[in-house]
Amino acid sequence: MTTKQWISRLLTVGVLLVAPGVQAADTPQYVAMGSSYAAGPGILPMAPGSPVRCARSSADYAHVLAQLRRLSLVDVSCSGATTVDVVHGGQFSLPAQLDAVTGQTQLVTVTIGGNDVFFMANLLGLTCQQRASAACTVRSDADVAARFASLADSLRAIVAGVRSRSPGARVVFVNYFAVLPDHGTCERIALSAEQADHMRAVAGQLATITREVAKATGSGFLDVGLLSRGHDACSKNPWLLGARREPGTLIPPFHPTKEAMRAVGTALNAYPELLH
Repeated sequence: MTTKQWISRLLTVGVLLVAPGVQAADTPQYVAMGSSYAAGPGILPMAPGSPVRCARSSADYAHVLAQLRRLSLVDVSCSGATTVDVVHGGQFSLPAQLDAVTGQTQLVTVTIGGNDVFFMANLLGLTCQQRASAACTVRSDADVAARFASLADSLRAIVAGVRSRSPGARVVFVNYFAVLPDHGTCERIALSAEQADHMRAVAGQLATITREVAKATGSGFLDVGLLSRGHDACSKNPWLLGARREPGTLIPPFHPTKEAMRAVGTALNAYPELLH
């Protein structure tokens, strides 16, 4: 593929960002992949070139990091993405997010897996039940368990896909924000104590599998669950919205704020051996 064709493809699948005054060829190429907790839906302004349904923000953590480190960025994160969309593509007719990785890529961040195991869908479905809506959908524990059974293999496939395209690239898994408090519940998240305990267990299992895959594959792991502890949706200084849309913002329920993205980007900037 020629350079012109490569840039044309980027305009289709993502956004190429270069820090002001820096030429892309002079900076490490950074590819950001993942779902909505990477994309930052509702955090304005939207990134230039973002497919509307991906709702990729120009203030997501990847953009924050790229600006702090003066990195060239290809952001292909997309709200609603699963590991299948990262490895094989198909979401909104987009190619695999892995296709953004080239031989020049030096850093890849990945936030993925929550949609595989219906984490956000079930959070929304359970809060819907609290409002006694007839349209609520909650996937069964058996469905969730079946998805968890294949998740580690899917995460390993992402790392393998990156390294087959760019053997020297540094892969860092960036896990999910702590949506729920360590214990109990609150009116803002609209979950019973039992439901909150159940969803905490799902979040914990997702974090554990991601951490284990990162260790087994020699990848990095930024524990955003730990970073955001005390900033859950029930806290006095929340980094995430609650169960309902809030006036003055387009951010969806249970999703991170601009402040949250800034905190993750800053933490990544301080991450040991971020780039080889």
